[in-house]
Amino acid sequence: MLKAVNLSCSYDGDPLFAGLDLVVGDGDRIGLVGPNGAGKSTLLRVLGGELRPQSGSVTYGPDTRIGYVAQQMPDPDGTVGDFLTAGLGELAEVTRTMRELEHRLATAAGDQSSAGDDSRGRSEGSGSNESLGDNESPGDNGPGRSDSPGSNDSAAGNDGPGRSDGPGRNDRPKRSGVPGRNDSPADDKGPAGNEAITGMSLAGDGTPAAGNADEGADTADELLVRYGVVQERWTALEGWKAEARIAEIRQRLDIAHLPDELALWQVSGGEQARLLLARALLDEPDVLLLDEPTNHLDAEGMAWLQGWLKSYAGGVLTVSHDRAFLDAVVTRVLELDGIDTEVQDYPGGGYTAYRVEKQRRWERLLLDFEAQEKDRRRWEADIERTKEYSRGVENASGLGVAGPHLRRVARLVARKAKVRERRLRRQMESVRWIAHPRTRPPLTLAFPADQADPGEVVLRVRDLSVSAGDRLLLDGVELEVRRGDRILVTGRNGAGKTTLLRALASDDTAVLPQTTDGLRSKVTVMEFFRSRVPVYAEDAERLLLGHQFGPDQWDARLSSLSAGELRRLLLAVLVNSPARILLLDEPTNFLDLDALDVIEEALRRYRGTVVVVTHDRYFAEAIGFGRRWHVADGAVIES
Repeated sequence: MLKAVNLSCSYDGDPLFAGLDLVVGDGDRIGLVGPNGAGKSTLLRVLGGELRPQSGSVTYGPDTRIGYVAQQMPDPDGTVGDFLTAGLGELAEVTRTMRELEHRLATAAGDQSSAGDDSRGRSEGSGSNESLGDNESPGDNGPGRSDSPGSNDSAAGNDGPGRSDGPGRNDRPKRSGVPGRNDSPADDKGPAGNEAITGMSLAGDGTPAAGNADEGADTADELLVRYGVVQERWTALEGWKAEARIAEIRQRLDIAHLPDELALWQVSGGEQARLLLARALLDEPDVLLLDEPTNHLDAEGMAWLQGWLKSYAGGVLTVSHDRAFLDAVVTRVLELDGIDTEVQDYPGGGYTAYRVEKQRRWERLLLDFEAQEKDRRRWEADIERTKEYSRGVENASGLGVAGPHLRRVARLVARKAKVRERRLRRQMESVRWIAHPRTRPPLTLAFPADQADPGEVVLRVRDLSVSAGDRLLLDGVELEVRRGDRILVTGRNGAGKTTLLRALASDDTAVLPQTTDGLRSKVTVMEFFRSRVPVYAEDAERLLLGHQFGPDQWDARLSSLSAGELRRLLLAVLVNSPARILLLDEPTNFLDLDALDVIEEALRRYRGTVVVVTHDRYFAEAIGFGRRWHVADGAVIES
């Protein structure tokens, strides 16, 4: 169980959230949504123990393990195999120790065998060259069959004098790496290995029996004792299942093609994100904190992840803007709206229920606010009339004998008006007073119109073949794209969809890449935008404002932006480019729900040419497509 009490956190002086109380227990499925930059990833890092909150506390239940999956791998170091097997937790260390002991036992057995051969050779050379004949009993030892220490060697037997293991071997330190494979020791040792373990002779205290004073034999026995203990723990952790678990998760998340020895820094951003997810799933923690887990997953991968999470017994808190994923997995939604520091709670459903309830609350808020303002204006008008009446009586002349009485009454009325005014002010300052409902500045997104005649061929591909290493991604592909076409590209991860878009790119196209690899640099937002959109500084400021980049972000470095903010910046460049052919590779990645609504509406209105790769079913249905390309086995099949 995970429990957060009164959490508060700020970024660069701006409060992100305050007074957050949250409990995540077994079976909980909680979605966390909100605009980019509102603090969702920061909240996950605080809950995962990577950041300290400014106030409040985060506590975990006894022996609770937390699995945190970030959007991106912070410092890729090591290899793919080591990174994944480290996700096995204690089992990774136990397996590594067992493999090391197996290696040392095999080395010891080889030394014994070599020593035995040398001893027998010396005995046969110095004896009478007699051998065991047909008339000799196997138990008789002639001169040529003397009992040399090497003649009874086994993996668990007594080491002969030929064994030269000294203290240096016995005191050898443990390696700190993690194993690259998790096969059962029986596969390496065979029956002989098992006999060596079960045939050990131990003293009453569990230590090797002192029946042999030979130092090498004691060392081998100690190795076998250690091996037996480690193997028991490996069995208790069900180590034989580890290799199958790794293989299944790698296949489902489409990272099976990555070799174990491949360095992490050589892996693409999308593959790094899937490796992070795979490692967390392998560890099977008690609480999973997921930051955009469906980014870079194809339809099959998303379906498998949804099924895995449904059967997962622990608690899940996930940041996601994948509407189908939220509907399928979560039963409660928390929202950081980027306006108020209070986290909004929407229990009882996924994305669809959240949007319905949010709209209901917004309409109720507007009605309550309007009723409050109407009542406030009535009070203020009544108070003002009372004051005017009092001032009129006080300043009136010719009242005669009734004048003093009327002025006293007027002063009483004036005091009553002041009392009512103070009461109204206290109400307006109370926590129950409804502030003016606020919304974030809207994202403006309008693709320039294409006035040319539809039907003209704008892109043509002939006999396109592309390989990646030894793998043929596209083989003899021939395609035509006409002006005004709206084409949806589908296929499994690794089939060649991104490769196809890159092949279609030219000076007449605008490309939105799938990842932000290589963009996180010291270049500022304004410098990046003007380097790709040739406009004056004043025009650039106006355009960036329309894409929710205020003056405080114009000089911000790209390395400091969130993934969603980088995505919006790329969209700003795309919209303001002169190209009329849009090539969009997973355009919904990292965008918040409000931005998704805007880009869907903009693409529905756009009358130019669009080629889109997406696995977002909501997005595809909202935009509408007239053609579909399915990439598989090196071919592009149109339907």
